[in-house]
Amino acid sequence: MEIKGQLISSQRYLNEYVVLDKVKRFKVFIVDILHVTLRGKQYTLLVNGHHNFAVAKRLGIKPQYRTPKKLLKAFNSWSQSERETFIINNLTDSHLYDVNTGEVVQELMEPDFNNMSFQRNLTNGLKLYQQ
Repeated sequence: MEIKGQLISSQRYLNEYVVLDKVKRFKVFIVDILHVTLRGKQYTLLVNGHHNFAVAKRLGIKPQYRTPKKLLKAFNSWSQSERETFIINNLTDSHLYDVNTGEVVQELMEPDFNNMSFQRNLTNGLKLYQQ
C-alpha cells in the first residue's frame, strides 16, 4: 500500500521512551493509513502507528502501510461528505498537518459544518460509548 497525496495526521504527541524502545526491539514498523479526499484534494491519513512511523523515519526504513478492514468498512458506510466532517472536525492534539514537514494544512483548518446532524449523532454516540 502506498501514500496518495500528502500524509496527514492530527496527532503530534510522541513518547520518546516508546520511540527509543521500538528502535531497539523492532525490525518491522506497521502504520495504519486511510486514503481520503478532503475538500476535493487527495490525502492519506495516518490513523494509527505514529510511534512506528517515527521510528521507521529515524532509521531510514520504509514502514509497512495498511488499512484496517474494520475501519475501511465503517468509513465506506458513510457518505463522502460525512467522512470529511468526521476527519476535519475530530482532531487529536493538533490541526491536521503534513507529517513529513510538520506544517498545518491550512485548507483543512476551518471546521466542516456541512453535516452537523451527523456530527451531533456521532458525538452523542461517542458519549454513550464512554459511559
